[in-house]
Amino acid sequence: MKKILVPVDGSEISLKAAAQAVRLAEKFSSEVTFLTVVQIDLPYYETAAIPPNYAKMQDELQMAASKESEKILNALVKGYKDTGVVLNKKVLIGTVDVEIEEYARTGGFDLIVMGRRGFSPVKRFFVGSTTKKVLASAPCSVLIVKE
Repeated sequence: MKKILVPVDGSEISLKAAAQAVRLAEKFSSEVTFLTVVQIDLPYYETAAIPPNYAKMQDELQMAASKESEKILNALVKGYKDTGVVLNKKVLIGTVDVEIEEYARTGGFDLIVMGRRGFSPVKRFFVGSTTKKVLASAPCSVLIVKE
């Protein structure tokens, strides 16, 4: 087990999963990648006209959420820098479960460590059944951390 992926959103349970992943990495000399996925879905109705600034609004929200994600990741890396574990961070934009699965696959991860459920202040991550979807499609083992 050389590469551990940890999807985080800033919620208490995702931070608990991050701590668990770092403990595992210390024992197995693994590297850890903290991942956030920004998923912005503005309301849209087929019967309503799309506002002319819809795309701009979505871009601005994605940029703000990406900056918030960077803050979360930077705090995690800073908090665990003295562990001796190699720590990486990544922000992706897209559908949360799809991005987690694809990044785990292309990155050659051996393990995903994630919270059972969680919500960040902007509710952009782990909405609904994300954990179940990741379990069903993950290319590697998944460790689910309970509250």
